[in-house]
Amino acid sequence: MLTVTTGLSQLRSHYTHETRELLSVVINATSAAEASLALEVLRGAVPEKPLVTACNLREVLQAIPTSPFVMSVDGDTLARVAGLEQDVAILWKRLSDDTELCVTTAGNLALDLIVRASDGHKHFWTPIPMTRDFVNPAVVDLLIASDCLLAEVIELIKNMGLVFNPKFYLSIEDFRFEYAAAAISDLDELF
Repeated sequence: MLTVTTGLSQLRSHYTHETRELLSVVINATSAAEASLALEVLRGAVPEKPLVTACNLREVLQAIPTSPFVMSVDGDTLARVAGLEQDVAILWKRLSDDTELCVTTAGNLALDLIVRASDGHKHFWTPIPMTRDFVNPAVVDLLIASDCLLAEVIELIKNMGLVFNPKFYLSIEDFRFEYAAAAISDLDELF
């Protein structure tokens, strides 16, 4: 995961007004066809390393369980292990960039993750409805902008006692080969 979290700084410099929408599709679209098409369009505008980071970030987001999900620990244990403060059914932690990472719990059930940006806006991790994106699109912007949010989310998932082992790509071709069949299937559904 260190590669993905450190690669965000390279990706951040290419996450501009011109490429933001397409990079968001590569990172966050549940459709393999959409992600593959966006990746092909971006190949001329963004170097390969940041694109591979975007593909790896996609795998990280896909590997985070969809809320609500069962944790291997209860809320009190999670608060103690992860260094979270408790406020009724919300466990939270202020990160070094003044972003807050929150999780709502009920026993060992994680209801949702919430990211409160430094400007005070709250964003639920899970989009409603969860049909087109892995996470709320506003969260993708926060993940790219923050130096610590992704690492903290990964650590939180691990502290929940969940197995977290996303795929990892070394090249764009690795990604394309992995999703070739799914992309063709998604394209068949469109036409």
